[in-house]
Amino acid sequence: MKRTIIATLALATLTAAAHAQQDDDRYNESVVVKGTYKPVIEQAEKLNFPPAITDTLGRIGHSFQYSINPTRLSAKYEPSRIRAARVIGEPATKLYNNYFRLGFGNYWSPLADLYWCSTRDRLKTYGIRVNHLSSWGSLTDYGPNHFGRTTATAFGKYIVGDVLQLSADLGYEHDHNLYYGFTDSTLLSELGWTRHDISTGDYRASYNVASFNFGLKNMELDPNKLGYTANVQLTDIWGVYGQNELNLRLEGDVHYGFSLANRYKGVVFLHADWDAYANRFAPNGTMPLGYGYLIGPAPMPIPTPIGPAMPYPTDTANAYRNIVRVNPYADFMLGGLQFHAGLTTACDGYTDSATLRIYPDVVVSKKLLRDRLVLSLGATGGLEANSINSIRLENPYITPNADLRATSHYDFSLHGRWTLSKKLEANAEVRYSIVDNLLSFRLDPLYGALNNVFNTLYYTANQLTAGGDITFVNDEMITLRAGGHYYHYDNIGLADAPSSNTTPEAVSYRPDWDATLAASVNYLDKWFIHLEGQLLGKMQAGTDPHTGETVETPLRYGISAEVEYRHNRALSFFLRMDNLAFQRYMLWQNYPSQRGLFILGLTYTIPNK
Repeated sequence: MKRTIIATLALATLTAAAHAQQDDDRYNESVVVKGTYKPVIEQAEKLNFPPAITDTLGRIGHSFQYSINPTRLSAKYEPSRIRAARVIGEPATKLYNNYFRLGFGNYWSPLADLYWCSTRDRLKTYGIRVNHLSSWGSLTDYGPNHFGRTTATAFGKYIVGDVLQLSADLGYEHDHNLYYGFTDSTLLSELGWTRHDISTGDYRASYNVASFNFGLKNMELDPNKLGYTANVQLTDIWGVYGQNELNLRLEGDVHYGFSLANRYKGVVFLHADWDAYANRFAPNGTMPLGYGYLIGPAPMPIPTPIGPAMPYPTDTANAYRNIVRVNPYADFMLGGLQFHAGLTTACDGYTDSATLRIYPDVVVSKKLLRDRLVLSLGATGGLEANSINSIRLENPYITPNADLRATSHYDFSLHGRWTLSKKLEANAEVRYSIVDNLLSFRLDPLYGALNNVFNTLYYTANQLTAGGDITFVNDEMITLRAGGHYYHYDNIGLADAPSSNTTPEAVSYRPDWDATLAASVNYLDKWFIHLEGQLLGKMQAGTDPHTGETVETPLRYGISAEVEYRHNRALSFFLRMDNLAFQRYMLWQNYPSQRGLFILGLTYTIPNK
């Protein structure tokens, strides 16, 4: 019944449509479909064929079109704008641009250290520092042993255009000490004088040093681009007895990166320097006390008024010395080995005739055991000048007209560094050196009566050095370090000595061994304690001019300590102690030390506004 009704309705609809289109056999109605747009992409198959209806009245042609016009709806909801996140770094540490340290100790020993500099600046830094330390004590039987040192330095650095750094410093230094290495009994027996007959000005050594340094360095950090540095150093030193030395040093280097087989990277360097000295000794009518009084079989008769037994030198002596060094080398990695390979060519113009010397400059290193062990094997060498300025810093009791030479050495070494843990590290080294003009000292026979002034003495020798140290660090709170060295010399001879001279048995003022034990403690960043002990073996000090016997300095055992309490960032207090073993040791023949030195003081920083 339902199927009959549906068929009847369909037939009626088609019959009406046929009568309505009897003038045109094509169905051309246009249907526009509108609906709500949903922004969802759905999977569907497109119909590629039109619907067809077959009727007994014939086929009806049709043209059916449709279009869909989507309309985007504007959302009425507007989310609130999220503010840009602001990265807040750690606040810059406050810098203090000044401090001064003041202290005073036994033997009338004042200490002053003043420092001022600019604060944080990306392009420039400048400042000044002044330091003073002196002692005005006396030794029983030896009289006053005053010494003092005052330095002042102004420095600055400026970066130009982020590509070039300029630096300069200007300094002045004044040093003084006494040739106190004679007893009251020696003074009386040899010269017939007492302490009341002389003044400290008769045996006082004084030096003034003025220096100027200027340097430039490019700020290129890429090793594959050209980099360079250059420095000019001018130093002038003059002493109270007419000695003068002007030193000009020019040095610089260039470096450039390179590749090996497009795989291994390295950097090649060329370093060169010229070290020139102009020395002048112009006696001004004075020499240290004891000059010219030679020892005889009996105490020499002393005329009244007392005068020198031989005249002071009056001739002016000039000398010009220079050393030129050129050192090309390269640093690179190859096959797991780190190479430093090059050579040094040096022109030794420190003596009357210039000599060309060539030294190796090769070091090969290898990391083992996951970088815990680093072994280095090296063959190096060099030429260093022994100038008035360097010699008087090593031995302050040197004669005003000391013999000056350059030391040449070839060194062959094996070094190892073993990181046992994060807190424990050990170092060991064995070095064999062939040395020409090895610097040492002996009492100058021109001061034979008092034996209180030294002259230089140069050796030729082969030196074997073996030693090492071990360091323990516990979170920067406790640091312990122990180390030592053993020294052995063979093929010892005196430089420029006639072959008939007796071969020396040892090198003067060179110990056979030394040892050090040090401990540092940082407790809560409030208490800082440093304790150090040193042992120095016996040293041959030459011969006794009276008996001709060999003289040795005794074993030295020194203990020093420093304690500092920081009340706050601006104020702290300190106590320095030296020679706590109270040993009267002798680093130089006839020159005993004080038994103990204590300096108590404070450090204060003026807060910035």
